[in-house]
Amino acid sequence: MDMDTSADGIREGREPRSAGANLLVFLALLPLDALVGGYAWLVVGIGGWAAAHNGTEAAVPVVELAGSGGVLVAAGLALCWGRYRGAAVAQFVLTAALMAFLLSSYG
Repeated sequence: MDMDTSADGIREGREPRSAGANLLVFLALLPLDALVGGYAWLVVGIGGWAAAHNGTEAAVPVVELAGSGGVLVAAGLALCWGRYRGAAVAQFVLTAALMAFLLSSYG
């Protein structure tokens, strides 16, 4: 008998965590989100401020935004691997919203 199936033949997979556990994990990751998002916001703000004072066109800080977005996406992937799928979806949505907001200032 296959070890992944129950007595009635239904395959038993890895069940996702409960909604309460997902919420707690997401809330626990909010300080990380604030730090990484704050860093990205600071980089974008400083770049725009410097460009405005130098009279040049503001350039998108691609490396910094990709790095901060990558950290948040890596946290979301780790949540998926740990079966916290609700928290992972919230993490991905938060990352996408933050990056869209930061890039919107560059039109």
